[in-house]
Amino acid sequence: MPGDVTVLEWSLRLILAALFSGIVGFEREAQHKAAGLRTHMLVGFGAALFTLVGGYAFEGADPSRVAAQVVTGVGFLGAGAIFRQGVNVRGLTTAAGLWAVAAIGMTAGVGIISGAAVATAITFVILNFLGFIETIMRKRGAISNRRPFSVKLSNLTEFNQILNLIRSIDVQTGDVGLERIDDETYTLGFDVDESHMHTLVAAIKSFDSVVEASEIDPPAQ
Repeated sequence: MPGDVTVLEWSLRLILAALFSGIVGFEREAQHKAAGLRTHMLVGFGAALFTLVGGYAFEGADPSRVAAQVVTGVGFLGAGAIFRQGVNVRGLTTAAGLWAVAAIGMTAGVGIISGAAVATAITFVILNFLGFIETIMRKRGAISNRRPFSVKLSNLTEFNQILNLIRSIDVQTGDVGLERIDDETYTLGFDVDESHMHTLVAAIKSFDSVVEASEIDPPAQ
């Protein structure tokens, strides 16, 4: 990054990086996610600051090396935002948002303000409006209507019968995950077509070993 940067330019880039990141973080905050407004603002601000320091504070420094380290650091943050709840995985969208915010901060840090603004707008649209489009497409059958489903068992004596029942009701059922919760509790996890949901619940509950059978809440975005 050639040339000298004034204090005003430094300040403006850092402020804009925080503001752009805050726009993305506001949506996450509104969805009551753990990584909300402040987290996203700090990630964007930090990415911009690292970019500025790497490019201007050290003579002959290679900004691309700093950028690579920022990406690595954000990867750890993103991994922390993803967690498993039973057979469901949550936080993927939040992790992707943090990654995007870091890129926005780096873009603002090198002075490509218009690029950072456009990236912010695109990220905001993806988070706020594409979910609505997905819902419409799902209703029209354009994308899968399959839902995550969970069956809690007290033992595995009827496991094979239950597995055969699942696949007889929904022949497209793929992998069925089995997780041991404790010595007396097991959980089956799989995806099932929405149209088979009620039939499957009624049939599975007839087994003595079934403690609970229900649809899993959609993964947190």
